[in-house]
Amino acid sequence: MDRTKAEASDSGDSDRIVAEELERLLASPLFVRSPVLSRLLQFLVDHRLRGGRSAPKAYAIATEALGRSADFDPAIDSYPRVMVGRLRGLLDRYYADIPWTHRLRVPQGSYEIVVQNRTPPPARTADAPAQEGGGASAEPPTRPGPPARSGGGRRWPWALALLLVAAIAAVWWIVDGRDRLLGRTPVAMPLLQVSAPSAGETPQSRAIARAIDGTLRDGLRRFDLVDLLSARAPGEADPARPADYRLDTSIVRRIDGPVDVTLVLNRVSDQRAIWSTQIRVASEQLPEFDALAPAIAQIAGDYGVIVRDQVQREPDSYAPGYPCLAQFNRMRQMRSTGRVQPIDACLRDTLRTQPADPVVLGALSWLRFGDWQPLRGTKGGKKAFAEARALAMRAYESGPNSSAGLFAMARAHFYAGDCAGGESMGNAALQLNVYDPDITGFLGLFTAACGQGATALPLLQRSVDLDASYAGVPAVTLAFMLAQNGEVERALAILDHMPSPSNLEPQYLMVRAVVLARGGDMAGARALWRRLLDYTHQPATAPAEQVLRQFMITPAVIGRASQVLRETGIAPAKPAA
Repeated sequence: MDRTKAEASDSGDSDRIVAEELERLLASPLFVRSPVLSRLLQFLVDHRLRGGRSAPKAYAIATEALGRSADFDPAIDSYPRVMVGRLRGLLDRYYADIPWTHRLRVPQGSYEIVVQNRTPPPARTADAPAQEGGGASAEPPTRPGPPARSGGGRRWPWALALLLVAAIAAVWWIVDGRDRLLGRTPVAMPLLQVSAPSAGETPQSRAIARAIDGTLRDGLRRFDLVDLLSARAPGEADPARPADYRLDTSIVRRIDGPVDVTLVLNRVSDQRAIWSTQIRVASEQLPEFDALAPAIAQIAGDYGVIVRDQVQREPDSYAPGYPCLAQFNRMRQMRSTGRVQPIDACLRDTLRTQPADPVVLGALSWLRFGDWQPLRGTKGGKKAFAEARALAMRAYESGPNSSAGLFAMARAHFYAGDCAGGESMGNAALQLNVYDPDITGFLGLFTAACGQGATALPLLQRSVDLDASYAGVPAVTLAFMLAQNGEVERALAILDHMPSPSNLEPQYLMVRAVVLARGGDMAGARALWRRLLDYTHQPATAPAEQVLRQFMITPAVIGRASQVLRETGIAPAKPAA
């Protein structure tokens, strides 16, 4: 083999090591807990594997990996250098705890990913290139042993060793490599490009454009079911993977002070606009731009515009990774219980290659809690509850600083009756993603179940305000609490504006019956109660607790709701003891 071919082969081996190490690093708890440093590591590795001849520039790191806007100036902002320094330290921490043969390094003073070998690889030629990574190895190279003796009697152990190595490699290929062969490699999240907002040329307009751009990026990157492609420097090449969606923003400043912001979400494959909205931002809302929060939630939420578009385009895809999670959230919103089995299977398939993904673990935990609900008090129910809690714990341990991991454990605490623990972890999850209507709404639901109505009401209201298109149980709970407070018209307005209530849980029938009864329409309320009896296959004389137990989990909530149903005259009075 000539030198050129040897160097090309060495380069290929090195790239393979880089790719394999990246996969291990991103799956480790250290990096799962550090999503910003994970994105930075992914960016540096991608730059190398795409054939970058030199280290990436600070501008590219800031705008593509770290989410800074296109006007970032590396001459006055040291953010990339600081974050690469933190990445360097995290890599050292990871490799300090494991025995390694090869490791990834970012040499001091550089932005380049290199491979360091614990012992030099065997030279292919007499003039093989020096060890990659620069500097001394972590351990001195081993001394060469004495030359092998000749003779066939001494060769068979080496042949046996080679056969064993080949057998191990074959097993590895069958067990691990078949995922790729069978198309089981998890599908990545959709990639969203946020275009720089178009605005006027005045300093005020440019400042507003930068603030809006920062607010959108900050909000969108907090969600789990979309990846954000940051702005690139003018003239830089497109990334290896093109964006799936593009968010365009235009700004018009009005003479009287407010700013009109128009957002248009485009599907890149066919250049079609699939969603748009216009928001008027009053002067007193600047520069926080809180008015953008609902748009952020509706674009990137668990069943937001992007997820719904992907499911509509591939309604029968249960591929591991993103399609499976999209189907999971579709099932949650539409209550299509017939999809539970294929979703359970594809979530477990996803975990085979992403065993530390807190989003997938949290989804499986949610399914197991659903199994526990109708089996409470039975051996099967106890088993489902134990598995649900164990999965939630794994999600939290894998992502203790992620909203998915924190809220999976919060849900487990609430279902176990630990209101204090659930509220603490739920609030921590909410701080990480204040734009998420799902976390906000279910935290409100859980705190209401714990008897903290004053805390629950604003959470439930914010959930509906963030995204009323698929409000679900939080909206129903909000309407119930408002009716209890005497705000019947407001409660009825919330129920009237809910989309497709027939696809929601039977709580809708129960709460609407209560609202109608509070408003004086007893005939309508009792008609809804009869529909609920038919839905749950219960006799007309069934106590309210027996009916509600068919679709509600928390005993305290069942007790309070049953009491309200009897007080309003909807359900029969409780028989005397």
